[in-house]
Amino acid sequence: MNAVRKGRQLLRQVLHDDLLRPGSRSSSLVHRFPFVIGSALAVVGVLCDSIWFVSLSTNLFRWAMIAVVAGLLPLLVQVVQRRRRQPPRPQWRGLTWGCNAVLAICVFGSWHAFREATYRNASIVDRLHQPSQPVVVRGKLDRTVSLRRNPLSFGRLRDEVSPWQSQLTVEVHQVRTADGFVPVDGKVLVYVDGDLSQRRPGDELEVYGWLKAFSAPTNPGEPDLRPSYRRRGLHGRIETKNAGAVTVLAETNRPISTAIAGIATRGRQSLLRHTDEQTGALAIALVLGQREFVDPKTRDSLLATGTAHLLSVSGMHLAILVLVATWGLSAVGLRPISRFAVIVAISALYVAVTGGRPPVFRAAILIAVLLLSTCFRRTSQPINTLGVAAMVLILINPTNVFSIGVHLSFLAVITLMLAGRPIAPGSMRNELEMQRESGFQTLIEESRGAWFRHGKTLLRFFMQMAWLSACVTGVSLPLVWSQFHLVSIVSVLTNVLVWGGLMIALPMGVLTVIADPIHYGLGVVPGMICHGALRYMWLMIQWTESWPGGHVWLPAPPPALVLVFYAVMGGSLLWRSHTARWFRIGWVVTWGLATLLIVTRPGPLPPATLEATFIDVGHGTSVIVRTPDQKVWLYDCGRMGNSDGTSRDIDTALWALGVTHLDGVFLSHADADHYNSFPALAERFSIDSVLTPPSMLATAEGGLAAIVAAIDRHQIEQRELAAGAGDDQIGGRSMAVLHPPAGGVGGNDNANSMVLQIDHGGRVLLLPGDLEPPGTESLVSQPRPPAGGVMMAPHHGSLSMNADAVLAWARPRETIVSGSRRAARLEVREMLSVTGSGVHVTADQGAVRVRMGGSAEIEVLSWLAQPW
Repeated sequence: MNAVRKGRQLLRQVLHDDLLRPGSRSSSLVHRFPFVIGSALAVVGVLCDSIWFVSLSTNLFRWAMIAVVAGLLPLLVQVVQRRRRQPPRPQWRGLTWGCNAVLAICVFGSWHAFREATYRNASIVDRLHQPSQPVVVRGKLDRTVSLRRNPLSFGRLRDEVSPWQSQLTVEVHQVRTADGFVPVDGKVLVYVDGDLSQRRPGDELEVYGWLKAFSAPTNPGEPDLRPSYRRRGLHGRIETKNAGAVTVLAETNRPISTAIAGIATRGRQSLLRHTDEQTGALAIALVLGQREFVDPKTRDSLLATGTAHLLSVSGMHLAILVLVATWGLSAVGLRPISRFAVIVAISALYVAVTGGRPPVFRAAILIAVLLLSTCFRRTSQPINTLGVAAMVLILINPTNVFSIGVHLSFLAVITLMLAGRPIAPGSMRNELEMQRESGFQTLIEESRGAWFRHGKTLLRFFMQMAWLSACVTGVSLPLVWSQFHLVSIVSVLTNVLVWGGLMIALPMGVLTVIADPIHYGLGVVPGMICHGALRYMWLMIQWTESWPGGHVWLPAPPPALVLVFYAVMGGSLLWRSHTARWFRIGWVVTWGLATLLIVTRPGPLPPATLEATFIDVGHGTSVIVRTPDQKVWLYDCGRMGNSDGTSRDIDTALWALGVTHLDGVFLSHADADHYNSFPALAERFSIDSVLTPPSMLATAEGGLAAIVAAIDRHQIEQRELAAGAGDDQIGGRSMAVLHPPAGGVGGNDNANSMVLQIDHGGRVLLLPGDLEPPGTESLVSQPRPPAGGVMMAPHHGSLSMNADAVLAWARPRETIVSGSRRAARLEVREMLSVTGSGVHVTADQGAVRVRMGGSAEIEVLSWLAQPW
């Protein structure tokens, strides 16, 4: 016992003398910013463990050994000092601080190891390694159902397609096998066509569908979404046909979760009742955090104007609600303690209703600590409170360290803290002199008229808002650019313009959600005000989005450049001078211009090489062709089911090559799965010309009307090409159109697909669109191209395309199939390989890149097997 008592006394003395000695620098930092330092150590621990994670036992053993060494080393040093009767040295105090920091790192590293092992050891993971299979699982609904518009409900489809699609997060407990249901653990995301928003967290469900792992990126530049699902604890997904595939076994008995989910569901219905189609989606995203309601075009508009944060319920939303609530509670006359309790309750309820997103959780902690310090009349360091929020988020989920959304949220708050508190260098005398001059200025202004004073106050307010908006835009530029391929200059003004509408729309929307379920009439007035404010915000967003040069879509900067930006920006904070502000502004501009020059340089292409990249777009076609003369062409740009007209896969593949300009876009024929991404592409890339078969755009109906509108809006040259068109008409290198003839052939649009032939080094690349009879007979009646080239399979490898005639005529060495899973069937491969051709299917291999060298050699790479 004496030994234990002495050990405790020695440890206490070490901590007191060496770490917390008054006046020491380490003591000052620890006392002033304990949670900032703690959160930084937590981040280091999570990062280290994620890098060297092997297994739970191995990592815990490593951390335990490190912790033992870190814990015993200060004691050992203290013992040696006492035996030698040496006075404490400053370096030993630093060693003690370092060892305590290592202990903190070990704690958070061990926590990450435990959570990582729990996720990886889920038994459902073994089933995900197998091919996609039908399963029946039983489990518990983990969170509120996410409802969105069903993308398949638009366009010329069956009437029985539901207009809604539900996403359910299910914690799986059992899976059915030949021997009955057996235990299993894991979490899956279930996609259901239909409205299942009446289901509540805790409901026991039985789900039938196809179990699949989350897909890896299949195209160059495509973002990997698997880490995002990993942060949510999801292992895989189950796709079902309709709502009938989900059966309720038992309803939940959790009154709190049921009430919260009910508020979200009724709130969504209330907001939709009092708004229109455009403002309703914005209201649901803004008030309830259900951003799935917003269509892709609206998301792009918000991104382009720097107002995408409106879709992600964040700390700003909670701060506005708390501010309005504080005004109301102060008017009522509540005491500080009562105000604190009410506001904390409002914050907790809002966090729960909006799904507990990290930015909102962080803001709730900041507000709670600030109000608590006010109640007890204690000062609080905002940056230290931010450290508390960071540590709590890491304790809840260590993978929040890797979330870009969390990074942007904390970065914006830190920027606002620093930008709102200008540095006043110099002595206390200088600061007092500045305050005295400010007082004189106030006296001068009070002698002027009321209109002058109020006008100047309003101008000063908007200038301050613009300054804060510019600071956040500049500091977040690298992250936004790297994640969204976008640089938005107009965001500085747009955020100032929409701020007033946001201050009205958000509290009125919340009031609608509260009042409307009580009585319909109570929600009419706040609903109308919310709708009007959102309509104003949307008009401002559309107006600023239309400004020429206000935003530009670009290839993403490499991660190394992003790290350099923040390293220099962080280092500049040590420079406490007015000159530092101008340095930071200059650094943002210099870094941006230098990065622009780097990322817009096209990727290297070997000399005398023709390159064709067949993008994996599912059932559709898009081929990027780069010629030796440094020109970039696109053959078709569409996919089936793309009712929203997005061009995501094509965009990222082009940006991965450093492409921002297209010399021309060939549209083979008037099927939507070959052209429906063109309007979105025209928004992001400069295009010289659009080349189509004769009369394709003569009757601009349906989806073709959007093509014509995009051509007119962006002033793109449009030309019609028939068989016999060559280099002089196309402007390309050894390009020729083989089909259709000027008068066309009988049959549908497929039969009149444009067939493009590109000659290079004695080889040919054939791109035939959806060619089918009688167009096939017209093509094979022409002179045969040189054998041993590359051909894209007509009509996505359809078994009815008269393959024998086309293959015998073209005699390709390699055949590429751009299609969905249906194109990966064995029958398709057998049909296309009958003449000895190699067959490559994008549905199996991802994007396929073909390179033809000047010596007639052909190189074929698939993205999933050999990413380039």
